[in-house]
Amino acid sequence: MNNFDTPWFQNQDRSFFNTLNKSSKTHILLTAETADFAEEVTQQWKDEGFNVIYVPLEGSGSAAQYVARVKSVGEGLGVSEQYAVVAFGDAAALVLESHIKPQNPKCCALIAYYPNAIPPPMTKYPGSIRVMIHLAGSEIGVRTTHEVLGIQSSKKKTVKKRIDPGAGNGGTLKMAAKAFTYDCESGFAEHDLDEFNAVAERLAFSRSLACVKRAFRLEENLDTIRDEISDLALDADENPKPLTARLHSTAHTLFAPTLSGGAGASTITAFYQTHYFLPRGAKTQLLSRTLDASRCVDELYISLTHSCEIPWLLPNIPATNRKIEIAVVSIVCLRGGKLESEHVYWDQGSVLMQAGLIDVKAVPEGMKKKGVKRLPVVGAEGARAARRGSTREFNSMVEKKGGEGKK
Repeated sequence: MNNFDTPWFQNQDRSFFNTLNKSSKTHILLTAETADFAEEVTQQWKDEGFNVIYVPLEGSGSAAQYVARVKSVGEGLGVSEQYAVVAFGDAAALVLESHIKPQNPKCCALIAYYPNAIPPPMTKYPGSIRVMIHLAGSEIGVRTTHEVLGIQSSKKKTVKKRIDPGAGNGGTLKMAAKAFTYDCESGFAEHDLDEFNAVAERLAFSRSLACVKRAFRLEENLDTIRDEISDLALDADENPKPLTARLHSTAHTLFAPTLSGGAGASTITAFYQTHYFLPRGAKTQLLSRTLDASRCVDELYISLTHSCEIPWLLPNIPATNRKIEIAVVSIVCLRGGKLESEHVYWDQGSVLMQAGLIDVKAVPEGMKKKGVKRLPVVGAEGARAARRGSTREFNSMVEKKGGEGKK
């Protein structure tokens, strides 16, 4: 029964309202120049649960005919169905220009990969469409409309503008739409091209996926999925099949400080069966968790006694029976609810120090002559500081020398 003192809609869970606006089917309208396109790109979106429709620019006739075809395919979907456009190269330029006006009610997102030209940077798109642009290289063509006495001409010209490729986190060109720049060539997101760049492609796809999921109002409990896969990994020595079923075909794991892990379902499963475990009495505490559309980043505190050989942490080192405390960062990437990758990092210098394998006072003679008295390595204090979160004892190694070394 409703509480009549409060309107009924205020008693509804927020997810209730989200369901009112969700599309019954989620479509990706993929478009590029050629009749055939990189199968890996199509599969990426299919893995995430989207229905993928491909519309090539090639064979479409004029630019106007191509744009009309793209819109007709999208608008020809079911009454309650929405679509997102993911366009590449010359096709991306045409799609960006043709969606400025609010004439596409079913289109909820537009992702443009390295268009050869863009509308004026401060062009605003309809509020119903989320727009994201991935730029490559050091310049971009900007299409402007010529004006005479305040009257717009049908003629347009393209002006080259320099952009800062940066590190994939945005450039110097101010944009009204969400835009990112990448220090690589156009084609970096297409696996079958020589210009393919795996790092840039992964970063761009993650951003694109997040944008599209927000546009479709899709919610996925990555938190739970990540924990389920972790539990299956710990149980792999007794029952490996459930873990294998949750690994993507391109899955890999990397424990960077010791170069351990695996690539492919069989080696990953074998790694967790025989190499990854925590000794009896070990304690793990989650310090923080950050989630986006496809990634889960965990910061962990681990406390253990080195009572046996631990292959992933100290390979080929017999038990020292010393206590070790470390802060660990785990970055898990999921695709379609399956593990695509996990990268794990920690301070191996701190581990070696706590295990008694390095002496911080064992400074090379060459460095001793330069006044170095101690190696810049800390023990359990680093992990404890991460766990505690206070500033106490921070910068304890940094000696102030009157600004020496500053530029």
